[in-house]
Amino acid sequence: MFGRKKQSISKKYILILIIILIILLLIIFSFTLKEDRKLSKAESLLKDGLIYSEKIITYPFNYIKENIKEYKKLKDVNKNNNILETSIDRIDSIEAENIELRRQLETLKEELNINYTLSDYEYLNATVVSRNVGYWHNKITINKGTYNGVEKDMVVISSKGLIGKVIKTSTFTSDVRLITTSDTSNKISVHISNGDNNLYGLINSYDYNKNVLELEGISNTKDVNIGDYVYTSGLGGVFPTGILIGIVEEITTDSYDLAKIIKVKPSADFNDINYVSILKRKSDSK
Repeated sequence: MFGRKKQSISKKYILILIIILIILLLIIFSFTLKEDRKLSKAESLLKDGLIYSEKIITYPFNYIKENIKEYKKLKDVNKNNNILETSIDRIDSIEAENIELRRQLETLKEELNINYTLSDYEYLNATVVSRNVGYWHNKITINKGTYNGVEKDMVVISSKGLIGKVIKTSTFTSDVRLITTSDTSNKISVHISNGDNNLYGLINSYDYNKNVLELEGISNTKDVNIGDYVYTSGLGGVFPTGILIGIVEEITTDSYDLAKIIKVKPSADFNDINYVSILKRKSDSK
């Protein structure tokens, strides 16, 4: 048994020695040949034999090398597939969240009797072409009219917040009543954002000396803080919910010390209105 094992080891050493000799012959032969010299038949056969021998010897190594490369590629592909699957799952999750948010929004709109939100509108840009000094805080005229699809009661905003609504249209112009108007019959429902508290009230008037809007009807004024944001509530059906009106600047009491008066600094500069946007319902603009 020991003799067989010894014979097997000897054969392995002989095979390794033959491979080394072939490689050495190939190296020596390649150095001895000149590019411009014509080979004899023996040299030609030897050269071809060595080349094929080299291919046979190196084939297993190249095969293993290529398989290792393919394995690494497959591993990278598998990793990328896992990342892609995770991303797809995340997209599905986000889509599901969006569907749920849209459902909740529709439910909230129904509960609050809100017909439209800002996402239901598109913007039509316009320029202020006229403003009467005698009615400076009441009205402006813009360069868009019925020709552009403008209708009465359409809401007008600036880049900073709510401006007013269209009260009269002609073919190429429209008159806009400002939220700073002295017409107290045109009250706008508002929503004060204060954390988890949802407070609602009405714009009652505009203080021309202090340039602030005055709110009334707030159910619980102790929850209102200076710096709270005031938005349109969406109640009433004219102004969509979520348009910024201004920020609470002061909280005082009336002359009888009975009711709280909340004063709001408008986010838009009503002394400098040049460009505005008209909100057109998407269903109306098609």
